[in-house]
Amino acid sequence: MITRNDYNLKLFNGDNGIILADPASGEPVAYFSGPDNGLRQFLPLRLPQHETAYAMTVHKSQGSEFNRVLLVLPDRPSPVLTRELLYTGITRARQGVELWFDDQVFRAALSQSVHRTSGLRDVLAGK
Repeated sequence: MITRNDYNLKLFNGDNGIILADPASGEPVAYFSGPDNGLRQFLPLRLPQHETAYAMTVHKSQGSEFNRVLLVLPDRPSPVLTRELLYTGITRARQGVELWFDDQVFRAALSQSVHRTSGLRDVLAGK
């Protein structure tokens, strides 16, 4: 997963690719989606800052879309697990989504909404 934009290579934060052996040389090559569903190839050494991503958080997936998504919820309720987070995770899928969850955790997430506590509203209102 790309973690720093490179405007020259047109690779941007959140872009996901795969590294495979080149069929002819056996050397590793990074492949990323290109225009018209084509593939763009890069030598791994040319890639901007990146990290291995076998899976990713909903937060890191924001702005991305995938054909299929597997959304795995934790085994217990969490303050950050809200209906907005579920919505964001589910809407990353273009074609299909599969949810793995404990019923109690899922229901708790649906009943919990984001509450902003920055105090900005009070500052703007002059309180």
